[in-house]
Formats: sequence, structure tokens, C-alpha cells
Amino acid sequence: MSHEMRTRCLTTLALLLLQLPNALAAQLTANANLQATGKTGERNSSRLPEVHLDGGYFTRNGKRFIPVGAHWVPAKAAMQWPLQWDPKDIEADFAKMHDLGYSIVRFDMLWAWFEPRPGDYNPVAFQQLDFLVSLAHKYQIYLHPSLFIGGEVGEAYWDVAWRHGRHPHADPEMLRLETNLATEFGRHYANESAIIAWDLTDEPPFWIVGGSATTDAMAINWTRLIVDGIRQYDKLHPIVVGTSGEEITHGPFRADNIAKFVDFFSVHPFTLYAPDLFPDALLSARGTYGAAFEITLSQGAGRPAMIHEMGASSAQFSPERIASYDRAQIYSGIGAGSIGVDLWCYTDASPEQFHKVPYLRTPQETGWGMTTWDRQDKPLAREFKKISQVVGQLDLTGIAPAPADVGIVIPDEWSKAHGDFSRFGLTGPEAIPYVSTADADAMPGRPLPDLSGANHWLMGSALSSFILARRAHLKADFPREYADWAKRPMLFMPSPITSTGDPFLAHVHSDFYEKLRRYVEDGGFLYASLASDGAVPDMASLFGARLVDRAPSSEVTLKIVAPFGGLQPGDTFHYSVPTQTIESWGTLLEVTTGKVIAVDQDNRPALVANTLGRGKTLLSAYPIEHYLANVPAVFDQPESTHRIYEAFRDWVGFKPAFHTDQPSVEISALKGDRRGYVVLVNHSPQQQNVTVSATSIANSVARIAPEGRKPVQVEGSNWKIDLAPYEGTIVEWK
Repeated sequence: MSHEMRTRCLTTLALLLLQLPNALAAQLTANANLQATGKTGERNSSRLPEVHLDGGYFTRNGKRFIPVGAHWVPAKAAMQWPLQWDPKDIEADFAKMHDLGYSIVRFDMLWAWFEPRPGDYNPVAFQQLDFLVSLAHKYQIYLHPSLFIGGEVGEAYWDVAWRHGRHPHADPEMLRLETNLATEFGRHYANESAIIAWDLTDEPPFWIVGGSATTDAMAINWTRLIVDGIRQYDKLHPIVVGTSGEEITHGPFRADNIAKFVDFFSVHPFTLYAPDLFPDALLSARGTYGAAFEITLSQGAGRPAMIHEMGASSAQFSPERIASYDRAQIYSGIGAGSIGVDLWCYTDASPEQFHKVPYLRTPQETGWGMTTWDRQDKPLAREFKKISQVVGQLDLTGIAPAPADVGIVIPDEWSKAHGDFSRFGLTGPEAIPYVSTADADAMPGRPLPDLSGANHWLMGSALSSFILARRAHLKADFPREYADWAKRPMLFMPSPITSTGDPFLAHVHSDFYEKLRRYVEDGGFLYASLASDGAVPDMASLFGARLVDRAPSSEVTLKIVAPFGGLQPGDTFHYSVPTQTIESWGTLLEVTTGKVIAVDQDNRPALVANTLGRGKTLLSAYPIEHYLANVPAVFDQPESTHRIYEAFRDWVGFKPAFHTDQPSVEISALKGDRRGYVVLVNHSPQQQNVTVSATSIANSVARIAPEGRKPVQVEGSNWKIDLAPYEGTIVEWK
């Protein structure tokens, strides 16, 4: 043996000896804790019942419920908690979470700890998970494990040492190993009732390879394989992928791509990380619609959705504003149909963590908790406990989110998987194949096209339209182009859904307008806005006007010239044009059978109403939703565009089941048979005294407070509610 080899061997042996005490200690501690699990029933002798998904909500013992909690990263050990194993401190965390009203806790299953070598599973890791299971039963908090971690806390990626640069979503050997580990989790815990659901991983694509390196096909194949691995043994637990912003960024793990394999979706509505879509203060009207928007956008793919992570850091924002921000978003999300709430995160990091990565490099990550590192309540903890007490009183038997009044159609080119040609109108073998530059990867050596600009254009307008509809007290959802959108009484198509050109993902197919025409003729109501790149086949028959030319401008003023719903001649709406491009300019219209409702600053038709068969249409010659999307804090200042939506609603004669007299107060309904709940959210910084009006008379109305139900006086079909700034509340009616 050479001197160099002898030196390497001695060094390796020394390192092993240094690690041995810690490994033995962890093993002995885990074994001791496992033996102690028989005593954990001292606090609560009942085991958690199994959880299923039923009718869009989680169900236990035949009763639906909305689980609420947060993601757990211990304050002192942080992401090293499996290595710095402290069962006493961990149990103290569970006790604190129980006191705050948690019914769910999400946490990270560090891949390298469970599988230190390919195919070799660490028994200590499974024993530690068994200990968490025992705590779950003891403190009546369901576990929501997130597998294959992976990326967590700031920019940190907790890798497996044996990856060797391979792509976890694409490399065949990595896929085999991941599927096998998923199978092992399913085998171990197939019948464990303390687990509410499996989360396949946190915020894919895996951060270490990045979204641009992960295709739709990779995301679909990975999800299918991991789900199949779990399902080999585990038929009980629902499955989700803990995605973050995949819909609003058109990422490969967006809901439409994975809907066939998972049982529900998740959203992480961190509006502060999407300033291009939310150019606002943290606590703002648009910002507090973030959860409801992402929940609704995901639901359009056909599964219920849950708030998985949400919040802000008290190292950046005041704790009081964070509490108000999360409170408004939670209630707004529940009103949109969120089936659960799991915030980021339970606790702040301890000061000792500030001296090492990842907290050393990311100061804002130190203060995300609803408690301080030493388990003292921050304002969010106090608000969260109240919310837990409120949702715990809900009887969701036979309850479902009310159907949408308005469908904002999402183009098929956005929702379909890249490379899917099934709706291209081609049949049989093609002697001369169709190849498009939009599908660049169909050409060898060509990268995927950059769709971010078109996606941002679409998402900005969709968000504006969603908020305007809610301000007009209309419930909007996002049916896909080839789905059942015709069931909605109204359809909204803000530009760029009416546009043309490449990238195609921002607009509908040409033949969609034939379906729209039949929809309107049969009694549907259609609103659309256009930009200079708009293109609508046979437009005059649908809208009573046709395109003439582009209308460049830097400022736009719409002036009402004919009574329309609640709008009167002389009412005006003013907009700044964000860019001198065809995406922002309006259009010149020639009116045929339509009626001019408003003109622009040059006295040209700007809003045109039309009747077709039993239905009606309203056309805007300017992309007003796009304008609003580009104005910072636009809904935090006097803004009245929702009045156009309201006027259209009143003109067609549609009456929402519930509405308020304040546009800043969102109202949503969870409906059952002759009973239900109304969720109210004040999206403004002002106290609001709100009058709620219903289309039918309720026998009784009660506000659900943390301490119990409080009767509300009803006058006919109206009642009044006081709401503090950014406050949410739930009202039961029978």
C-alpha cells in the first residue's frame, strides 16, 4: 500500500469514527422514542381517523372539514432537524401547534437522509417519521409529508450526494430510484391514518435544475411515475404536488399537466415574489386576491385546490400587516373553494441559525413564522387561532362552492401539454406533415420558445378581469377552451384572449368563435375587449361591429354616451397606455348592427352593445384589463372600471345570489340545500359597514365568530355587517 493510499484510508477512517457517535446517538434516540410511543396516548387516547376526499373537501368520520396549519421547520435545528434530533423540542412544537388550533402540519422529508445511497434506505429516518406519527395522534394534527426535499428555505437545495449532475425529472436511473422510494413510503404507511395526504415534493421543478431545463413531458412523466410508486401499496391517501406559481408562470408542473394523476392541487400565492403580476404593496387589494385567483385558476383543470404556502417575513414587513394580509387571503381563498390552508411557516428561525446558510445568505427567511423562535405568538398566530376556531364550526355537509356566474376562458394553447397536436383539426395520415415554428423543439437542435411575455400578458389581464368581476359581485372562474364553459350565464374574454399571432398560448383558436356565436344565440351573455392585434372571424355578426384599423394612443378616455345599466351619459373612464405596441393600442371599429355605448377621446366607438338571438354582447375597443394590470396599486386608489362589468350585468338582467353595496368587499357563497355560508372579505384599508343583499329571503342569519355564532338582524332579504380593514368573516344562512 502506497503512502498516499494509506493516508487516504486513515483519513476516511478518522471521519467515520467522528461521525459514528452522532449516528449511534441518533439511532439510539430514535429507538428510544419508538419504544416510548405507547405512552403518547396520555394526552389524547383517540387515534386520528382516516381522511378521504369527498365532494371537493377532506372528510373524516363521514364529516367534511377544512384542515388548517402551517409548514414546520424547527427554529433551532432548522433543516438539520433529522441530524440534530431533539424529540423533546419537537414535541414542544407539536404542543404549541395544537394550542394554536392546527389540524395539519406539512414538513420536509429530506431525500438524502431517507436514501443516503442509491436504493439503501435509512432505518433511523423511518423511525423518526414513526415518532412524528405518534405525535400526530397525540396532538390530533394530521401529517402532510413533502417528499424528495430538495429545495427548501431561501435558495437552498438539499441534494443527494449521489446525483452527480443528473436531472431528477428526466434521468432514467434517477426516475427509477425516486419511484422505488415512493413505493417504500407507500408500503410503510399505506394504512397510517395520521397522514392526511402525500405531497410528492415542494415547489417543483427541482430548483437545482431549474424550470427552463424541465419540459412539460418531464413533469408529466415524473408525476405519473411517483404516483404509481405510492399507489402500488397505498390506495388510501390523497396525493398532491406542492407547486408554487406554476399556473401564473406557465410552468411544466401546472395543474393541467398533472391533473390526471393527483387528487388535488396546491397553490403557494406568494404575491410579493410576483411583482410583475402584483405591482403593489404587500397589503393591497390586488395582493389580497392572490390566493383566490390562483385557487380558481387551478380549479379550472378539474380538481379541488388548497393553499399550501403563503405569507411574508417580519424581517421585511410589519407583523400586523402580515397578519392582515394572510387573514384576507385565507378567507378569500376559502370563499373560492380552498379545501385547506397550510401557511409558510410555523416559526421564525432562532438567532443561532443566522450565522450559517441558508439563513446567513437570506435575511428575509429568518422571520416567516407565525410564532417567534421561542414560541411566542406573533399577530399572525393570534389571527390564525381565531380562523381555526371559525372553520372548525362549519358544517360542510352537502356544501359546495357556488357555481360561477362568469367564465373567463383560458386558451387551449395555454392549458395543453407542449407537443400535443390532438386539437389541430388534422385527421388521418398526412402526406405533407404540419410543422410549426411555435413548436420549436420539433426541429432538432432548436430550444423551446420563450413564452414568458405572452403568459404575463394573459395572466395580467385574467387577474384584472377576475378582480373586476368580484368588485361587480360576480363569481368568475377559468374554464378551459374545450371544457364546459357554456354552462356559465356570462363569458368574459379580455384581451389577449381575443388576440392573434405567435406565441399562441394567449388566445383562443379560430373555430372558438363559431361556438361563441351559438352560445350567444342560445341566450348567453358575452363581454370581450380588443387590442390592435385582435382578430375575430365574422366579428360583425357577433358583436355588431367590425375591425377597421389600429388606434395608436398614449392616453385613453371612454365617455358614456347612452344609458347602459347603471352608467349614464357623461360618465368617464381614463387609462394610461402602458406601451406603444399593438398589444396596448386599441382598435378602430365600424359599427354595423350594434349600439354605441361609449366613445373614446377622439369620439370614435369605444363600447358597443349588440343583441344576437336570445343573447347579448358588449365589446370594448380597448384592452382595459391589460391597462389596469400595468398600473401599480391600481385597486388601492379610486378606480371604477368594475362599473362597466356591473352595467353589463344589469343590462342583461343577471342578478347574483348575493351582493354588497361596497365594491371593495368581496362576497362568495358556499351553497347547500336551503342553507349555506357567505364569505365576506374587506380588501380595503377602511372600515366598511356593508349591506348584504340576497335574491331570496333567509329565515336566519348568523355570523360565525371564534367564540360561536352571533345572530344577525335580517330586514327582508338584506342584512348589515361591519368589517375592519382587510377583515374576513363567514356568515351562515338558513
